[in-house]
Amino acid sequence: MTIASIVIIVLLVIVVVVISNATIRKSNQDNFSSRNRHKRHKPTAPRRKVQPPQALYADTPIPSLLGIQPTLPIKQAVLRLEQALAGEFTAKLKTRMLNKQPQMSPAEFEWKFLELKRYFLMTAVLKDVPMFSDAVDEIWHEMLMFTREYGQLGEAFLGSPIHHAPHTDGVPDPDGRAWFDWVYAHMFIDTAYSNRIWGPFFRFPLNSERLEELKQADETAIRARRFNQRAAERYSEINETINELIRQAKEQVTKAIPGTTYYTERPDSQSAGYMPYLAGALLFYSATQFGSFDSFMGQHYTEEDALKREQDAAASGGGSSCGSDSSSLFHGNGNESNCSNDSGGDSGGSSSNCSSSSCSSSSSCGGGGGGD
Repeated sequence: MTIASIVIIVLLVIVVVVISNATIRKSNQDNFSSRNRHKRHKPTAPRRKVQPPQALYADTPIPSLLGIQPTLPIKQAVLRLEQALAGEFTAKLKTRMLNKQPQMSPAEFEWKFLELKRYFLMTAVLKDVPMFSDAVDEIWHEMLMFTREYGQLGEAFLGSPIHHAPHTDGVPDPDGRAWFDWVYAHMFIDTAYSNRIWGPFFRFPLNSERLEELKQADETAIRARRFNQRAAERYSEINETINELIRQAKEQVTKAIPGTTYYTERPDSQSAGYMPYLAGALLFYSATQFGSFDSFMGQHYTEEDALKREQDAAASGGGSSCGSDSSSLFHGNGNESNCSNDSGGDSGGSSSNCSSSSCSSSSSCGGGGGGD
């Protein structure tokens, strides 16, 4: 083979290699472009909006007479409380709260103020009442800034101050919350926001000491230890309400026999009887299924209510870490609460220094009309 032939063969090989590489590069570019066009034109699923745990407070009518249970004989006390809050006092309080928390809507204030008024009504009945809601406690603190009007409120409503007792030992109080829930349920009809403001009810059982007291102690001893005797002596409707609460508690604890089942038929979740029904279950399972309280209580919620309770628990967030003591003096002792955030989480507000869940610990404040 001549040199010329070798040169020609080498040139042909080079040409073939160049053409082959060029073809491969073009093919890769075409494939890449095709994939990009596919990606650009491929339809994408719409992005789902993450809904908040619960809608904001609706501007709907507040329950009349504070939404008390229709069979409860305490109407006159409600009328006294509403009359004591009529006029400029409530308007000034509302303005102060809305100015302090611009994110708070007027409707939000009204629903939280309803729960504060319910709390005041509980102080008329019980000897002392721990505060289990930072949101309610914050409005109470603002109310205390109106010293003269607040003093007049207590005198007009109960004939004595509504004590505000700072207490910061941070001791969890699940039994206190369970008793609060039981009494609240027998006094008030649930609203769309009650669980959100207080945190879901019925998460804790009553302890054996309280159950034994309700079962074995006579009415006089129970009244002296748990209820506001001073208000009962002054107002017949409060005395009758205390009698009714003790009667219901004794009846329920007597029927709470281990080995039996909760006997009451579940009413509609929107009815007035739903909260007392769950309160009865709370007392029953406290006595018969203390170690499995959660699972037994859970079977009594409707599916809709169970979902709402989860949403309310998420919305209420962390609560406060303190107890209460109604034996303390009126708030003018100079001690301020360190709990001021809105546990509902709607209005922002200032940060709380409290750390544990409001379901097991009370706020740094508690109330009571006394009872000696």
